[in-house]
Amino acid sequence: TAGYDSELKYEQRGGTGKPMKMITSIYSHYSVDKSAIMMGLGLDSVIKIDFEATSVEDFEKIVVEKNVFCLNSTFGTTSYGNLESVKKFDEVMKKHGVWHHVDACVGACALFSDKYRYLTSELATADSITVDCHKLLNITMQCSCVLVKEGKLLNECSTVTAPYLFHKYGNSVDHSQRSFQCGRKADGFKLWFCDAVDDLDKQATMVYDRAADFHKILAGDERFNHIYADSPSHICFRVRGKEEINYERAVEGLRRRGLYIEYYIDFFRLVPVNESFGEEQLRDVLDEIYDVVMKEC
Repeated sequence: TAGYDSELKYEQRGGTGKPMKMITSIYSHYSVDKSAIMMGLGLDSVIKIDFEATSVEDFEKIVVEKNVFCLNSTFGTTSYGNLESVKKFDEVMKKHGVWHHVDACVGACALFSDKYRYLTSELATADSITVDCHKLLNITMQCSCVLVKEGKLLNECSTVTAPYLFHKYGNSVDHSQRSFQCGRKADGFKLWFCDAVDDLDKQATMVYDRAADFHKILAGDERFNHIYADSPSHICFRVRGKEEINYERAVEGLRRRGLYIEYYIDFFRLVPVNESFGEEQLRDVLDEIYDVVMKEC
């Protein structure tokens, strides 16, 4: 869609002419790289920058010199839960016709919460966003959405002729003309059904409320170094008392105790999506993590 709207007519001519580039954050999801491969752009087309450290002037220079057609920002990074802001680049993107896509697969959960919807204010300027409802909303996989500001572009960039399948009723009925995939209506139904039988506002609000409570617990526990404390959804921490920790060995030790904390880099990360996991359970898990690290790592 970004390639279509940037007047490159990618859907018609393919990747001809001057190579297109896209900008993303150094903290972006690996799927950005995979998307570049799938689109035939190649990994060299992905320019990764630190949004906070990059000035508006330097950003515009990259856009002009590298023929940038799209900026991808992340609203809720996988590792830290950061809500990236690129508001300072808005005028440059408008000036040069750069499509702004927001990977909001994690953070868009806040859209469903009356209490925390204010966090999503910057999404209003995006050209498109993606949402993974199977993440913080805890809906069974797969349940993903892509939303675009100009809905007609979905038809214009992907409509093809297939008279055996698409008939005279038009795109109002043939929803598959708006998508590169033909049979994903079940995703939309699943989201509608879950909202009808359950309270997605309650689930979304619970995630952020509980994360705030968990942040307070970590901040007051001297056994741990509480990091990325400003994340509204992710609880990240390291164990104090050891200079070097073998996290792989720690995770294996936790598995033997019946605890599965599979996400780690050089710190542990928890995301409270299960309403049954409260403060008591968190304190028990912290005790186990500390014990395993001190005894087995």
